[in-house]
Amino acid sequence: MGILDDLLGGGRQRQEYSDFVSRYDQGHPSEGYSDQEVMARYGEVAHKVPRDQYAEAAQEALARMSPEERAGFAKMLQQRAQARGVQLPGQMTPNPRELGEVLTDLHQKPGQLRDLLGPGSGAQPGTAESGAGGIAGMLGSPLAKAALAGIAAIVVKRAMGR
Repeated sequence: MGILDDLLGGGRQRQEYSDFVSRYDQGHPSEGYSDQEVMARYGEVAHKVPRDQYAEAAQEALARMSPEERAGFAKMLQQRAQARGVQLPGQMTPNPRELGEVLTDLHQKPGQLRDLLGPGSGAQPGTAESGAGGIAGMLGSPLAKAALAGIAAIVVKRAMGR
């Protein structure tokens, strides 16, 4: 994995990633870490893996959510996409594979997934409500937090060979 291996390196940083993965594995996917930690971990690893590995991580993370949570996440994504003029598949289902592909497609355009999961449809970029690049409102939804934490944790887990 090259860059990801360098990022995971060794010592303290590797231990911090290992701790993050353990917390993800032990509880509900949206609990056990701050919004800022999820954003940092996701930001550090998500764009460092090929599309297929990201898609697999997204599918696995979504599969860990209950069907009701996935349906809620899909609905939230559709509402936010519509509010921002982003085209999503018309009949998006809460199936982990299909929803994972939607996330992967959104992820391919840097910032698009972050923008969609960011503050509610009323906030405009650069306003106080949007916070630092949307981070403040991004994880106001436990479903968004669960999805992004899961993707980051699974990417890291695979990089560490766990």
